Amino acid sequence: MRLSVPKYPSKSWQLDLGLAAQLLSPNGEIGRISTWHRRSVLAVAYAVKIARLNGVTPDCGERLFTQRQRRVVAEGRSISVRLCDLEVFAPAGSLDLSVYERFSRFAAAVPRVRIRELISWAPPFVAHDARTGRTGVYANQLITGLARHLAPDLTVAARQYERRPVHQLNFEEIGSLTLCVFGDFIDRNDELICRLSGTSAEAGILIGKSLNTAALIRKRLGVLKL
Repeated sequence: MRLSVPKYPSKSWQLDLGLAAQLLSPNGEIGRISTWHRRSVLAVAYAVKIARLNGVTPDCGERLFTQRQRRVVAEGRSISVRLCDLEVFAPAGSLDLSVYERFSRFAAAVPRVRIRELISWAPPFVAHDARTGRTGVYANQLITGLARHLAPDLTVAARQYERRPVHQLNFEEIGSLTLCVFGDFIDRNDELICRLSGTSAEAGILIGKSLNTAALIRKRLGVLKL
């Protein structure tokens, strides 16, 4: 099985994408698909959906490609954090996802078991800000935002940077970057997303099709294990 993926050379902004960066390739193709690639496709489908449901466009994503190279910060140890203790987007407290009605309806339909899986596949990459006393999220932000919205008291494993990165993206920036890189990819691979979903209902909310349509795709092409 081969997978056509976004074609980008290695750049510092890819660190912001977290798990999704596994789907980037210098030649635009991944020849041998691992379990982590499959999980990445599903996680990216959720990230793209979150960005679109909250009115983000890909317009400012390309600007992030041209920003000067940021210093790479070495990944440190694994720590346990409560989602409600994290500042997911910059500036702190800048976004309340619950005010978006379409997002709230989507989030209510997400299987709770999937939330735990997504946050384990794409854990928050965090750093502590000694000035504010808060812990910010610097990668896998959109998945973390969804999990925090649905299960704020959930304690999860996070990866802590040894030093705090210079920049933390706000919701519009990370959403726009995700759409700019992966929007077309997700639109072209709706059948794959359907096959990777746990149920026809989950597939339907991710690809924007009816439950019956999703069920027919899964029956015709078969399902894929994660």
